[in-house]
Amino acid sequence: MKEKEALEIIESDVHEQVQLVIDQINYEVKNMEEDQINFFKEGLRKEIETYKEKELNDLRLFAATQASQNKLKTKRDLLHLRTQLVTQLFDDVKSKLVSFVNSSDYSNFLEKRIEQLGAIDTDGYFEVRKEDTALLTEILKKHNCQCKVVETLIQLGGFRYVNPNKGYEVDNTLDFSLQNEMTWFQNNSGFTI
Repeated sequence: MKEKEALEIIESDVHEQVQLVIDQINYEVKNMEEDQINFFKEGLRKEIETYKEKELNDLRLFAATQASQNKLKTKRDLLHLRTQLVTQLFDDVKSKLVSFVNSSDYSNFLEKRIEQLGAIDTDGYFEVRKEDTALLTEILKKHNCQCKVVETLIQLGGFRYVNPNKGYEVDNTLDFSLQNEMTWFQNNSGFTI
């Protein structure tokens, strides 16, 4: 009986020891699981933060790109509008010059420009557009000028006096005047294209 009691005590002691070992193992497993879970949670948190930062950077880049594209579009639109306005402005000016050339004031304009030349050397010649050849010849006769009148490519009107012997030229063409005004406008209007 004593042996049976001793065996029961030993068995009970072994069970207690086994239970302590099982509890210890369970405790360590639980701690390991928590450590692993915490490790994975921390890794996942860092990954989420990295992903959020990447997404935020992508959004910033997209917003900056979009803003830049909008600015470029606005500049293109403004440039197009400026070009249209300037083109319309100078088309209107050309139209008015064409009307002027077809008016009776045009003859007076040519005559005043010839008077402004002062003494005209007969070794020089006048260049005019085809439509103005007869008119300028008539005006020169009126001023007792024997200079030759030559047809050349002038679109709007006016004349060019050329004296090759003295090496100079006076450009009184409306084309030249219009080009000078366009250049002045582009340089001084703040409306540069």
